[in-house]
Amino acid sequence: MLVSHDEGVGGRVRPVRSILGLLLLVVIPLTLALSPAVAMQPASEPATLDDLFDLFDVADFPADFVIVVDTSGSMSQGDEPPYPGVLKSYETLVASIPDGDFLSVVTFDSDPNLVFQGTLDRDSRTAALGALPDVAEGSHTDIGAAIDATLRRLERADSSEVQTVIFITDGVHDPPPGSAYPETSGPGWDDLRARALQVAETRDVAVVGIGLVEGTDVGLLRSVFDNPQIISLPPEQLPDFFEEAIRQSRLARLRILVDRELEHGIRVRSATTAELASSIDTQVTLVSTFMKLPVFVTVMGVTVTDDKGVVVVARPIGDETFRLEPDASVNVPVLIKPDVSASSFTVPPETELVEFTVGIDATYTVAPAPLLRRVTTNSINGVVTGTGIVETSRTFGWTVLRVVMTTMAGLLILLILWWLYRRFLQLPRLVGVFEFNMPGISDEDRVLKLKGKRMILDSSNVPMAQTAKVKLFTRRGHPGHVWASVVQPPFYQNIGPHREQAIPDEIEIRFGEYRLGGGRLQYRARASSRQSGTPVGGH
Repeated sequence: MLVSHDEGVGGRVRPVRSILGLLLLVVIPLTLALSPAVAMQPASEPATLDDLFDLFDVADFPADFVIVVDTSGSMSQGDEPPYPGVLKSYETLVASIPDGDFLSVVTFDSDPNLVFQGTLDRDSRTAALGALPDVAEGSHTDIGAAIDATLRRLERADSSEVQTVIFITDGVHDPPPGSAYPETSGPGWDDLRARALQVAETRDVAVVGIGLVEGTDVGLLRSVFDNPQIISLPPEQLPDFFEEAIRQSRLARLRILVDRELEHGIRVRSATTAELASSIDTQVTLVSTFMKLPVFVTVMGVTVTDDKGVVVVARPIGDETFRLEPDASVNVPVLIKPDVSASSFTVPPETELVEFTVGIDATYTVAPAPLLRRVTTNSINGVVTGTGIVETSRTFGWTVLRVVMTTMAGLLILLILWWLYRRFLQLPRLVGVFEFNMPGISDEDRVLKLKGKRMILDSSNVPMAQTAKVKLFTRRGHPGHVWASVVQPPFYQNIGPHREQAIPDEIEIRFGEYRLGGGRLQYRARASSRQSGTPVGGH
């Protein structure tokens, strides 16, 4: 239990767990807050050659070294013979060549001798260090035969793509009798030249010829190899030169790896769908096939054609330049504005399909540009290739079922509207009849049928009405009901035997007897049978 106790009087408990808990409460939120920011950072960009060596794993790319050393007797002669210095510098060279590289050591005088060959590691390096003889005491100097032995090392089936030849001599071509290279030119040398050219077709070969003294024939390497480096160098300067040769070998390996990386590019890869319209917002995906290096992409425009080859107005949306990480992709928004005709009404519906081909007018630069230009002569700029496909469609028209359902719905709405109109908006028509209960009225004139929505009863249509006048009317929401408004009294309603009451300004007319002026009228809510010729009883 993480609790400590101070014993004794006034002792107290220190809750260690609570302290750890507080620390966790502080550390965990900070970690979570910082994690997204770290995740969003782009991959680090190499800043030095060493960064590139590490990025491309140059240490895992083996190379060949062929060391050719003259061991004729002249190398050990004179007041300051060159061979001891060569021997010491050779040991420095072997110690500097990285593990995994393949080393071949050839000595030559009258004949060439392969004194060591193998992949360097801790055990083989010891054998390589003791490969050269302690003393150079051979006779003759057959440079042609030495070059032939060198080519045999370079022509191995398992040879590396990067090969470095260091050829060291202090003499002139002095072949022994019977040599295949009696002179400094001829068929033998032509054959060497042809072999060297064949090797150079598939490999990166760097040849360095070192003349330890003035007046050597190390320049004969030029008649066999293209662009060999021929220098005159005293033995004490060999270690620095060997270090530079190893560095150049690493650069050659890096150049091959970078050139392979530059063979990749940025391609358009997308197949999206959208609704066909006069304005289509879509996107095209750019994919980086680079595996190690980021690029900066500059989008200048887009080219869009429909499936009939007609160019369509379009433009990219968003940033013109952006960074694209290796083996990553980015979506470039594109606005397409095709000439789309108005859809027609058809039954059954039809579907229109249009496929647009989108090409991105964009270039890219591989980063870091200044550093890469120190490594390769190949272009680090390129053009985005490929096209994207945008499939669009639209469906217009109605199905038969939709037409039927829409028609039925329309009819239903009309019925509802008609009912609402009749119920709440339209004034109902006047209904019923007034029958005159007055002497001297013929049966044909006895019935006054109500009609319209407003009607005036006065002396014009009611005999003996005198100056009395009543306006009949209807009200919304009350079909079958009639109201009366007294325009000019008197207007009375019979409420019992020999009893009448004056009607106020407005009242609903019901079945019963009324008097307008001096004329008496019987209201019926339905038309009287007198209209059909049947007599009506007296009132």
